[in-house]
Amino acid sequence: ALSEHEASPMRRLAPLLLLPLVLAAGCTSHTSRCVNGTCAISLSGEQSVDVEFGRLERTLRVAPIEQTAVTLSARGDSARVPAGETAEVGDLAVQVVSIAGRDVQLTVRPA
Repeated sequence: ALSEHEASPMRRLAPLLLLPLVLAAGCTSHTSRCVNGTCAISLSGEQSVDVEFGRLERTLRVAPIEQTAVTLSARGDSARVPAGETAEVGDLAVQVVSIAGRDVQLTVRPA
């Protein structure tokens, strides 16, 4: 029979095996860089991003992400925007620079 000591390494590893699945399923991230009233936003996965221009604050929702277009919503406005196009949503002018799988590049400025 296995002693307690020999059985424990497997028990210690079991919780770690679940982690990659959780990370892959719910992994979202974003970065934004703002210069002169225009923000370049890179995001991965469908999510909401807070955008601020002085007193103008908006939460920009990016979902769903499709192969050739993303749906953007802010303040009850929404628009399905193909890559390369610009749309106005919730006082923001948002250009969809590129879409690659779940990764989306946007340029955002006040409309």
